[in-house]
Amino acid sequence: MLFVFAIPLHAQSPENQPQKPLIAVMVSDDHYDADKLLPPLMQQLGKENGWDIVILHGHGTANFPNIEILDKADVLVVYVRRLALPKDQLAKVKQFVASGRGLVGLRTACHAFESKAKVLPEHCENWVEFDRDVLGGNYHDHGKNEIGSEIENVETQSDSPILKEVKPNRWHSVGSLYFTNPVKDDATIYQTASSSQQKNVPLTWTRMHHQTRIAFTALGHQKDFEEPAFRNLVRNLVQWATHSAKP
Repeated sequence: MLFVFAIPLHAQSPENQPQKPLIAVMVSDDHYDADKLLPPLMQQLGKENGWDIVILHGHGTANFPNIEILDKADVLVVYVRRLALPKDQLAKVKQFVASGRGLVGLRTACHAFESKAKVLPEHCENWVEFDRDVLGGNYHDHGKNEIGSEIENVETQSDSPILKEVKPNRWHSVGSLYFTNPVKDDATIYQTASSSQQKNVPLTWTRMHHQTRIAFTALGHQKDFEEPAFRNLVRNLVQWATHSAKP
């Protein structure tokens, strides 16, 4: 499948017109079909919400052509699974995280840059602390695939823009429960997930990493992409990360 990369309009927009937020989508997943499912979703959300979208597509590998666009991006969306990045590319990601912009992690982002390979190529590097230090999570395993997860919105956050049109308030995801607890004390939790193995595990949250807005959800199984609740949640998280919506 061929994806057409959007050309950022920041330098082309007339001075009297507001610039569109530029959303970089970093995707490389060999497990949940995010390589196929996330780019069209983000392109559609970009069209509906006035965002410029650039897809940084690894196609299951740890190489992301055009990663220099992170210098201009307003928000970085990460759906990457267990990859040690080339050191120069990982440096670009770290530079972005420290920039005071916005980052949204989806599902496997909590172990995005943590390869299980015993020996890494000399030019590649893990970032094991990304989940703990940046996302604010504590991913350490997942539940049984056949059980799935019971998703529930946090009632006290029902009026938050993060949960706008994220309905129903309770639903079943066939995606396994990610064991993320405990999350950092400064995280605001909007959704929890439960199964017969664990109850009320943090699922979706936001926090500040210094001046950078961080949002994460462990949703993102193939079937989740069919759920309006998930699609609307992704929209809301990205919107919040652009600094245009309050928590």
